[in-house]
This record gives sequence, structure tokens and C-alpha cells, in this order.
Amino acid sequence: MTISLLLPTRKRTKLVHKMVKRLIKLAKKPSDLEILIAIDDDDQESIDYFNSQEWNGMLAKHNIQNKVLVSERHGYIALYKYVNALGLEAQGDWLFFINDDCVFETKNWDKIIERNTGYFGVLRAQSNHNHPFALFPIIPKRWVEEFGMVSAVNHSDWWVYNCAARVGQLRQIPIQITHNRMDITGLNGDETYAEQDYSTDGRDPTNPADYSHPERQHDLVVWQRRILEIINE
Repeated sequence: MTISLLLPTRKRTKLVHKMVKRLIKLAKKPSDLEILIAIDDDDQESIDYFNSQEWNGMLAKHNIQNKVLVSERHGYIALYKYVNALGLEAQGDWLFFINDDCVFETKNWDKIIERNTGYFGVLRAQSNHNHPFALFPIIPKRWVEEFGMVSAVNHSDWWVYNCAARVGQLRQIPIQITHNRMDITGLNGDETYAEQDYSTDGRDPTNPADYSHPERQHDLVVWQRRILEIINE
């Protein structure tokens, strides 16, 4: 079983290195991981780092597959474009959304995911962040195969959570992740944090990337129905 970790990031190479090094250390079988990174074409710091021996050597040491996607800058306002691109590239049985400012805390976290093989829905990791949705969700590869994307709206965690939870297909799993975001722990209050934009967070029904848009609300129902069909096959 392979787990694909999806990570859009910008100008946070030191954070990424530290975070990935730790999740590898805590994994039972690192060679079953695939790490997919999305970066902007104007982020030379990240371009250089993800082409470096430091990054590629760390992964090669554990036989971890990895891919880096470089695209035009979409920004936080269109975060789902990065996530969808990574999801389409992923080869794993499970797709795990992670952030560059998160810290894995649970030993053998990959084996916990593996125990859910065959489940079609969203696995929800636990966090210090009192978040209403699935902040670090894990979805099966078939999700992307069925829907052609991870999320139809910018806030992918909102989308996958509401698609699954509203039809009873959300499963809590004992993987603990610390979210070291500035407004939660006081850490990482950098340029990347300052550029976050929440204007598509249910606030703009005229924007097709906002989950409050009428067409996206319709899509939500369609996706929920398809999930029910799949689990009843």
C-alpha cells in the first residue's frame, strides 16, 4: 500500500525539510510513501531546494518516490488548483493532505491509515487546531478517479469533509498532528502566512471557486449521491 502526501508550499523550504524528515522517522515503512510537492514558478528558493541533493538525498535514502510540480502562481485564493494537480499525479492508494507548518506526532501513522483499506470516505487526522472540518484529510485514490479532481472549491478540506460527513463517510483516526500556524501557536508568522486569503471561504457566492456558489452547492449533492452509490455497490 502506498500513501501519497500532497503538499503545496511556498518559500518554506526549511519547514518542509524538518516536517518531512520527522514524518519519515515516524513512519513504519517509509518506502511506501510518495511525496508530491506543488510550487510556484516565481519561487526560486523552492525550485532550488527541491532540485538539491539535500532534498532528493533524504528521500532516496528511504526509497521514497517524489515529484515536484512547478506552475504559474495561483496563490492561496486558488489553493485547490495545486491540490487538484497533485491529486491527479498521485499514484498512492491514499492521498493525504499536509501543510508545511504541520508536525507529525504519531508513530507508525502510515500503518493506521493502512488499517482502513477498502473504506471509501474521508479519514480525519487529529490536530491541536480546533478546526470544524477535516484539516488534514486522507482520501482514497478512487476519489480522484471517480470525480476527476480532489475538490471543486478552493477550500479542499471543507469540500471533502462535507461530501463525506453529510453521508456518514467520515472516520476519525488516531493520527495526531500539531499545526504550527501563527494564529494557533505563534510560530511561522512569515510572508507566506500573511498572504493567506479567505475571501472564498463561503463569503462570495458569485465566485465559482467558493463553496457558497449555487453550482458548487449542486455539485456537493451530486458528489454525496455518488459516494452513497459507491459504498452500496
